[in-house]
Amino acid sequence: MLEHHNPYLIEDTDELWQLHCNKEFRSKKREELETWRDMYMRCLDEREAKLQALTANIKQSQDKSLPVRQTKLAYVDSVVKPPRNILRKQAKHGTGSLEKRPAITPSARLSQIAVSGAAGQVAVPNPGPRAASSTGAPYSTAIVKPKKAPLMQKTLALMKSRIFRR
Repeated sequence: MLEHHNPYLIEDTDELWQLHCNKEFRSKKREELETWRDMYMRCLDEREAKLQALTANIKQSQDKSLPVRQTKLAYVDSVVKPPRNILRKQAKHGTGSLEKRPAITPSARLSQIAVSGAAGQVAVPNPGPRAASSTGAPYSTAIVKPKKAPLMQKTLALMKSRIFRR
């Protein structure tokens, strides 16, 4: 760019262009009556063209290899089954689902979504009569601390006795 505005420098910068050519394009040879500057510009253009061709080739192969992604619903016709420990607690406290709801078929569920207009407007079934308390607060029952394991009880008792010995 400097040489474009100052053409008298072209004669003096040939040695600098030779250094750049030898540094970046060692395997390239100069053509007949070609200056070092012209060789550098030619090699630079060749490098850019090769890079663009490679980029286009990679992009084309990636476009071919990408599969078309589809959203699929999994387990839409089955009832969700809670883990065993939750089932035991529900049976113990009577909080489990008492009535069996008929399973909705996937086609019926999809038609319900289509009729409602949006997936976010699908009605959520009532969790059951005992899930919410009479006051309306979701967590009105007392928080039950988990029972400590026997070894942990023993360790805590030992630590407590050591603290009070001092």
